[in-house]
Amino acid sequence: MQLADRALARRYAAALYQSAVGRKEEEKVGAELGKAARTLSASGPEFRHPRVSVADKKARLKAVLGDSVSRPVLRFLELLIEKKRFGLLPSMAGDYQRFADAGRGVVHAAVRTAQPLSAVDAKLLAERLGGFLGKTVVLDVKEDPELMAGVLVRVGDWVLDGSLKGKLKALHTTLVGSH
Repeated sequence: MQLADRALARRYAAALYQSAVGRKEEEKVGAELGKAARTLSASGPEFRHPRVSVADKKARLKAVLGDSVSRPVLRFLELLIEKKRFGLLPSMAGDYQRFADAGRGVVHAAVRTAQPLSAVDAKLLAERLGGFLGKTVVLDVKEDPELMAGVLVRVGDWVLDGSLKGKLKALHTTLVGSH
C-alpha cells in the first residue's frame, strides 16, 4: 500500500472514530467495522471492480452484511464504495482500532523473550510497563531464541532492550569504539 493510501485510510478511520465518539459508540462501531472487514475480505475484488455499478455493489454489501452492522457503519461502507476507496477497508479497520485504543488509554507492546514468559511474569511486565507509561499495556509476546536471555520490548518507537544479545552488542560497540 502506498504512503498516500495509508494516510487516506488513517483520515477516514479518524473521521469514523470521531463520529462514533460523538454518539458514544466507539466500541460498537469498532467491533462492527472489524467484523465487516473480515467478512468482506474475500469479496474485495468484487467491490473494487470498475464494471460493477455502485448500486450493485451497495446491494451486494447489504446482502453480505445483512443486519450485522449498524446504519452508521453501513453508510460508511457505502461511502467507501462511492468514493472508490473500498480497498482501504482492512487498513481503516486497523487504524480505527488504534484510535479506539488510544482513546481508552491502551497501548500495545511487542515483547520478544528468549524463554517462554509465564502468565505471572507477563502480568507483572504489563503492570510495570503500564506504571511507567501511565497507560494500560497489552502485551504481544513472541519467543525469540536469538536473544539468548532476557527480553526486548517495543512500544511504538520506544525500545527497551534487556536481552543478552543487546548487552553483548553494546559491549562490542564500546570495546571496538575505544580503539
